[in-house]
Amino acid sequence: MYLLTAVINKVCLNDVLSDLKAEGIEGLTVSDVSGKGGFGFIHDNGETDLDKNIKLDIVLSGDKYKELAKEIIRSNARDLHTGSGKMWVTQVLEVERIRTGEINESALKHPKLSDKKEISQFPPLLRTDRATFTAISSSINN
Repeated sequence: MYLLTAVINKVCLNDVLSDLKAEGIEGLTVSDVSGKGGFGFIHDNGETDLDKNIKLDIVLSGDKYKELAKEIIRSNARDLHTGSGKMWVTQVLEVERIRTGEINESALKHPKLSDKKEISQFPPLLRTDRATFTAISSSINN
């Protein structure tokens, strides 16, 4: 599994998201960021010149999806000018879907609405009520 992180121009975001969704890659985090890809962002008078961009974080289950996501980002964000952005890949050791307890590739799959389980089908541990949660939380903090 991989974490693909990309910093791209804001104007590219909708095209990237649309193409990722068309290929079945839907789980991601989008953040507003500021930065500069090279030196020269601090002027002699002390003012900074940082670009406002978007950062995408996408956890992918394997090489096929990693390469597909990279190509989608590349094809939508590359404009042959400086400031097109950067992307990098890091290995992910484990992923857990908090709601269900699914791990790794299972946690990355998105079931169709008809395939989703009702909350009553999850183990009791996953159906903790507010009072139980508060009691557990209190005992940990004391």
